[in-house]
Amino acid sequence: MRILAVLALCAVWTGPPATAAELKSAALKDGRIIVSISGDIAEGDTDALKAAIKAANDAGKLVSSVRLNSPGGNLLEGVQIAEAVRFAKMATNVGQGATCASACFLVFAAGATKFANYTAQIGVHGASDQTGRETVQSGSATVSMARVAKELGVPAAIIGRMVVTPPNEMVWLSPADLQSMGTTMVGKPSQIPTPPSSNNIQQLPTGVPTDLSPKATATARPPTWNEMVDQASSRSASQNNGTPKYFRLCQPETKTCSSGISFKANDGTDMIVKVTKDMKENIISRESCSFNVTNDIRLCIDWDKVSMHRDMKNTSGEWYKVSDD
Repeated sequence: MRILAVLALCAVWTGPPATAAELKSAALKDGRIIVSISGDIAEGDTDALKAAIKAANDAGKLVSSVRLNSPGGNLLEGVQIAEAVRFAKMATNVGQGATCASACFLVFAAGATKFANYTAQIGVHGASDQTGRETVQSGSATVSMARVAKELGVPAAIIGRMVVTPPNEMVWLSPADLQSMGTTMVGKPSQIPTPPSSNNIQQLPTGVPTDLSPKATATARPPTWNEMVDQASSRSASQNNGTPKYFRLCQPETKTCSSGISFKANDGTDMIVKVTKDMKENIISRESCSFNVTNDIRLCIDWDKVSMHRDMKNTSGEWYKVSDD
């Protein structure tokens, strides 16, 4: 399976440093077995799940589903658990009052059938390193996580929110979001609670500025484009003696011009927000981009299409798209 390509991520995390999750097996009246995974996902949890499956099989029984209650943890381990769940064609279930976020979300998405209680909290965001920081490595991990989610059938709209939300924030998915990925909702809609603060799930230092990311609110409403531009402008002004650093570049061969604002993230990464228009001033794209340390490769997020691509600068200083992520 292609999702195992993410094994190269090594020890990238989507949550705080973790101890191994607690796995318990319970038998139903019809003889089927349910495995519960609770707590932070950590190295060794996949082996524990496989051992539980083997024990059930050796006893002539079938593990039919996995119940999840986890704030996240090691991304690699989460992907491996997702692989095991998908291979075994097990159902996934996030029960009443339970949480499944970050790496746990991939496990949930891997279910052959998926169930979630209306009181459950299921959330997504980008990856961080083991110290909670967003780095070049964790950025690559987020892209790989998005690819895994796509292969698991997660809708593009949810993947988009995953990749643009920094690891110190959380976007909580609505029942409609969950239903869009084939989830069966159980319980009563009137039981929907107020989503918890992101501090209940993550307590991580700020990495890439939240100017470029949807805010984790009770309604998971991202900022408007104008709000994001205002935030980028304010940050740029604070870094350039009170005057935002604007730019405008035109490409005669494509008959387009891009205008934007450049600024630096908390870790010194160069970033921009930009609008590209044609010669009639029609908007072609609105994007936010982050650059590598040599400023010759950039990762851009299309604000309207909720998609990502990588650009590379040639020897003439012109940017060309090299891949879609």
